[in-house]
Amino acid sequence: MNRMFFRTAALRPFLLPLMAVLMLGAVMASCSKDEALLDAFPAEVDNVGMVRLKGVLTQAGFEFGADGVKGVTVHGRFADLIALTGAIDRSGTCDLDRMAWARDLDGTVYVTALVSDEAKFTEATADEIEWAEAKGGFKQGQWNGFTALAGNGRFWMVDAKDAVKSVGELQKKAAKSPLTALEGVCGVLEGDGLLNMAMRRGASSKGAKADGGEKESLWATLCCNVKDNRLTASSVVMQGDGTTVSADGLQAINPAVLSYIPDSFNFAFAIGLTPDFDWSTLTQAVGTFGGFQARGMMAVATPYLQSVNGTVMLAAGPANDQAYSDVDPGNWHFVLMAHLPQQKISEIMNMVRSSMFMAGISPRMIDDGLMVVPQYGMNLYIGNVDGYFAVSNMPFDSSRQNSLAPLFTGKDGALSLELPSLRSLNPSAPAFGLKLTGQTGEGTTTAELALTGTSQPILQAILSVLL
Repeated sequence: MNRMFFRTAALRPFLLPLMAVLMLGAVMASCSKDEALLDAFPAEVDNVGMVRLKGVLTQAGFEFGADGVKGVTVHGRFADLIALTGAIDRSGTCDLDRMAWARDLDGTVYVTALVSDEAKFTEATADEIEWAEAKGGFKQGQWNGFTALAGNGRFWMVDAKDAVKSVGELQKKAAKSPLTALEGVCGVLEGDGLLNMAMRRGASSKGAKADGGEKESLWATLCCNVKDNRLTASSVVMQGDGTTVSADGLQAINPAVLSYIPDSFNFAFAIGLTPDFDWSTLTQAVGTFGGFQARGMMAVATPYLQSVNGTVMLAAGPANDQAYSDVDPGNWHFVLMAHLPQQKISEIMNMVRSSMFMAGISPRMIDDGLMVVPQYGMNLYIGNVDGYFAVSNMPFDSSRQNSLAPLFTGKDGALSLELPSLRSLNPSAPAFGLKLTGQTGEGTTTAELALTGTSQPILQAILSVLL
């Protein structure tokens, strides 16, 4: 295991546009100025965002000066981005605190900013961008796979073969249906977060209109900031006009399940579900990426998932010192509970019992109808616990104490994760730990990440891990 452990492949499709924008900048100075900036984008984009460049880079340990951006040693494309950022800042013609990006429905990424003096801008950035002759009203250049354009009072970075044509078509669409007509989306982008973005979704949630035009289109928003050395994030699903749309199939967590979680556990997740919850994303993912056996298991499990009406809770904690270095089930304690109708619980118990006998394993029945199954060198306790289908590798006890109630009570979903040290996962990782919490309810999802065992600014610490 090495530092690549911390780089998830799931983020790769978003890294190119996000890195470009992070390094090239973006923040909102005033509503009117941002409307001038954002009116280059049509309402029909896949995602759109703005980022507060100098705030992000400063908190990550970089310093702006007459000689460029310094402070952290970086390499490769990251270093190229820093060099270009320094050149743009020195030009004095482009506000690095006001830049936006969008990705259209075809996947083309556009980054744009307003430029006060195009000649001075291209001269200042000539060492970083290979500028060529003007075409179609734009001076063109190449930078790290992007085509750079300067003209008509704007600077563009575009990942299209014919950038001039793509920008022209984008602006024609914007003239007919501008993004600025979506007050809710633009309101999010103009917020005070370090990073604000909105991603288009399908019109499938409660309260959304499928035929109401772009103002009723659904958007998932994300706003990130740093407060008290904690990385915070908030997200809502809204229509283009700003109307918040609540997710279907959720209800408040029953806090009674928390009493089964020992204080020693460092992971806990719970969500309140109703039979209206949409499981199609999960079933489609298993159908697409799972093998024959996984699809068969999903077909069996789906009717039971659809019958959940109440809280689903999963919690876990290390059982010994090898828990992090050897992620074996026997090194962890866990408890899983799901509120199901009595009939469904009985059906599951019968299936488990039959499967055990077919495998040559003899389950043992104990008090209260619980089944004990020897598995993975430990005992699994399975049965009906207070109306929940429950599985654990330790005896059930409803009198346990923990500090989770303030985070989970009254919410539709909540998460708590504490890791004492990243070094427990990788010997070359930093020694500090982390604490991640999240909540969802009333149409809003929030999350907070804090570091433990260090006073280092959080963005500097995260950058040290990623690099």
